[in-house]
Amino acid sequence: AQTGTIVSKDFDIENDFYVGNGQNGQNTDVISEDEAIAIVLERIPGASASDVWLKLDYDDGYTYYEGEVYYDSTEYEFELDAYTGEVLEWSQEAHGRR
Repeated sequence: AQTGTIVSKDFDIENDFYVGNGQNGQNTDVISEDEAIAIVLERIPGASASDVWLKLDYDDGYTYYEGEVYYDSTEYEFELDAYTGEVLEWSQEAHGRR
């Protein structure tokens, strides 16, 4: 403490970084935002692309789109596999009067 000399150090590395070559070693590209939006809109008749908010995310070794849609007094939340477009999570909650 008197000299400020570092006497030891330690660090942890997380496996939460993007490696760019797909999940599980696959060498594939993610689907586009437009493709992801189209998948979401198939489940919400009448909604449009301007109702959809999403972002590409990477966590725990998986790349996915997560987002929300607010349409017709209902809030939808979802996660899509970014490589296959498979819906991983989907929830909806009605708000207010219809």
